[in-house]
Amino acid sequence: MRRCVTINLLLWSLLLTYQVARADGVTHVAFCETFDVNTGKGGRDGVYSGNNVTSGDVAYVQEGWTGNKSNNNVYGSYQCLRFGKSNGNGTCTTPEIILIGATKTATLTYNAAGWGDSNSNTLTVSANDGVTLSGDTQVTLTNGAWTAYTVTLTLTTATSVQLTFSGKRGFLDDVVVTETLTSIGAPTLTDACTFWPNTTEEAVMTVTVVPADSTTVYYTTDGSEPSPSNGHAAMLTTNFDIEGTTTVKAKAYYKTLASDVVSRTYTQGTTVGSIAAFKALADGTETRLAISDDANARVLHAYNNKVYLRDNTGTLCFDFGTTAAFNPAPAHNQHVAGWIVGRKQTENGLPKLVATGNTTTDYLAMAAPVTEPATEPAVITTDAVGNFALSGNVGDWVTVNGARIAAASTVSNVFGIQDYTAVYDGALIDVSAIVTANNQMAPVAYNDIKPVVYVIDEDQNFVSPGADIQNATVRLKRTLSKDHWNTFAVPFNTTLTGRVREYDYADGNTMKFKDAASIEAGKPYLVKPDQTVENPVFANVTLSAAAPQTVTNGNYSFVGLYSPTELATNKTELFLKSDGNLYYPAAGNARLAGMRAYFKVPGGQQVRLMADDADVTGIIGIGQSRTTTDGNALYDLQGRRVTQLKKGVYVRDGKKIIIH
Repeated sequence: MRRCVTINLLLWSLLLTYQVARADGVTHVAFCETFDVNTGKGGRDGVYSGNNVTSGDVAYVQEGWTGNKSNNNVYGSYQCLRFGKSNGNGTCTTPEIILIGATKTATLTYNAAGWGDSNSNTLTVSANDGVTLSGDTQVTLTNGAWTAYTVTLTLTTATSVQLTFSGKRGFLDDVVVTETLTSIGAPTLTDACTFWPNTTEEAVMTVTVVPADSTTVYYTTDGSEPSPSNGHAAMLTTNFDIEGTTTVKAKAYYKTLASDVVSRTYTQGTTVGSIAAFKALADGTETRLAISDDANARVLHAYNNKVYLRDNTGTLCFDFGTTAAFNPAPAHNQHVAGWIVGRKQTENGLPKLVATGNTTTDYLAMAAPVTEPATEPAVITTDAVGNFALSGNVGDWVTVNGARIAAASTVSNVFGIQDYTAVYDGALIDVSAIVTANNQMAPVAYNDIKPVVYVIDEDQNFVSPGADIQNATVRLKRTLSKDHWNTFAVPFNTTLTGRVREYDYADGNTMKFKDAASIEAGKPYLVKPDQTVENPVFANVTLSAAAPQTVTNGNYSFVGLYSPTELATNKTELFLKSDGNLYYPAAGNARLAGMRAYFKVPGGQQVRLMADDADVTGIIGIGQSRTTTDGNALYDLQGRRVTQLKKGVYVRDGKKIIIH
């Protein structure tokens, strides 16, 4: 029946001595139940007869009790609780009770009385596991008389208390749990951290303050000492925003007690605006890398939760390990913009952005690769291989073009292609990779172009592979003009948009060519593409180990070649020039570039070419030569120059003329 209030209503009782951090002892009422909301008969109105007390349901002042008329034999009497029958116990259990003292001990007091005619009225008090009780835990009640009882509570392993009252034919009132405090716990603040804005605006961070149990907290955001007269009050968990670097201090109060001050500083992180600026930071520095859209940043390569990125200032490796993850997963040539937080770290000469607890890709935008221009590797010379730190290419995607491969070469060792020398030995290749650390490379597939690209250069000797190479990528250093016929021979099957002709048969001194649907490895052809083709790349072809072919019919042969070749100067070998005419090579100037074909004829024999009975070459007689100034000269079909015309067919500048 005694009046008491919970700690949540004690704010008004805070005294002016808040600066006192320690005292002889302050009483904290952890729990109080008066049952005053019950208005039935019995107990406090002096009625103790079993025939006159109320048998209606019970009500509680504090929420969270268990125990009712139907299931637990507890009833509401006048400003108290009645429990039990002559043939059975009544039971009720308190809500969870939180102790805030450091000793985790408290005192329970309660009033109880017996009712009816029996002298065997009893009451037992018990608690949850991890709590020990001593004192009046089991008592015999006096009929018609109220008695005050005391129990000591000690929390051994539990973090809170729940008390259960069980007994026969009795009344219960004024259940109070108190503890004596000499100090109180400090409030909890969000851990100190570095934070960044989500946009280009001022950085804003949310801080959470949690008061210690049953205390009121005052906090400040200007670094000053908090008190009831200085700062903001928080009785419950409170969230508030800060802008920029801020020191937050908080202090808890209960009556005359005050906790220690808790201080946290929240630092607005720095931002750099380019990869070059990030790489210039000291190792261990955590910062935000902001990538603008016009920085033209692209993904070079991604594997094993590592991403290599290049913008217009340099290259950088994002190394997430298991700390963070990309969402969505990055792909080659994606355009990247936005910002990301990470720590600068250099590993074996490779600068990295290493993921921290603040790292997320939520603020990075990645466009689909197909919507962006291609990213090209940095072309380096063979002299730069193995000296990447010196050349500034660590972390970059690099390509060495036209390198000769040998088992012990620097390119082979650094790019890790020693195992390829069985098929690439002596060959000319392009090789691409990401420089992951000093003298260590990670292979890169650029669209359909593999890391190792076989090169056939019209001006350099070609080395056939030791065996056919499947799914190879081949780059030609050769131009095929759309304006004239080109001789062409390559060591792989392919197709060409335009006209392709292969040697069919010889008709007299005329070599006739027919249409070909495709180009066969090693076979020589006459080709005229629809558009000029310059240094084409052919992906996923089978590179043949076979030598180039010679196609012979009658006394005439069409001879394919891959490497530059010296032609004979004894008038048995001819070559086709861009003016559409055949020429004998001259002594000292008989070198024919690679990936071409030449014509082999009996010594002193004239020859002409005809493709589909339409295009006819000019004709060169034995011992004759042509210059660019004789384009108006006429020749008969045997290749002899004529000055007096008769009826017949003649050739001028590669075209047929009929004289009637």
